[in-house]
Amino acid sequence: MADPIQHLVLFRLPEAPGPEVEAEMRRQIASWVGVVPGLRRLRFGADIGGRAEGYQFGLLTEFESAEALAAYVPHPLHAAFLEWVSARPFEVLRFDYPLTAETSLLEID
Repeated sequence: MADPIQHLVLFRLPEAPGPEVEAEMRRQIASWVGVVPGLRRLRFGADIGGRAEGYQFGLLTEFESAEALAAYVPHPLHAAFLEWVSARPFEVLRFDYPLTAETSLLEID
């Protein structure tokens, strides 16, 4: 059985985004629930700590496998979101890693 994959994304705009930006991001991301195959967890939020080097939003996704993550990239809902993000001056930082016995140090469900 393949290892699940954690996919983290941070978003930063050069100027403080208005509430409509967060609302639109949340609306688009929420549309993935039950539609994107292999998506096991989905979280999105705005930074509240002020320690994120100016990154304002974080997206955390978990996929059942690397293959599911690879299929998510061209998925029409993700592609539309990516197009929306790309049309704005976002800086985006992506980080993917497998959820294995070595990387999953504490699991509470």
